[in-house]
Amino acid sequence: MPRKKTKIIIDTNLWISFLIGLKTFSAIRNILTDQTVCIVMTERLEKEIMAVATRPKFSRYFDPNACHQLLSFLRQRSDNYLIHKIPQRCRDPKDDYLLELAQVSDADILVTGDKDLLDLRTFGICKILTLAEFKNLFL
Repeated sequence: MPRKKTKIIIDTNLWISFLIGLKTFSAIRNILTDQTVCIVMTERLEKEIMAVATRPKFSRYFDPNACHQLLSFLRQRSDNYLIHKIPQRCRDPKDDYLLELAQVSDADILVTGDKDLLDLRTFGICKILTLAEFKNLFL
């Protein structure tokens, strides 16, 4: 019987760090190539990645085309979910869409550096982990 894929949401802050090329984010490269992992996305997450990546302060770290290439890859590699109603669940309302995405997709893990999300630790069946915690548990 085939093993169930682990559904993972990766928050914007980690995608930006990955684009910058920080060596500590090689774990994300491993996630991208791991066939037992299903990356979970939604249009809102994609738009947020693009909005953050195109801020002038990041132009010295990576070419804007790198973000386009990443998003193009993610469109092919990830499962995309629609989210509509986004109830308030987090002390930072800007993070609520990630919790809704976790619920709609039945995600197993949300990897983030955002303290507002990390303080929750879990949301339904979804564990909320730092990248270091994720690496220790799964890689």
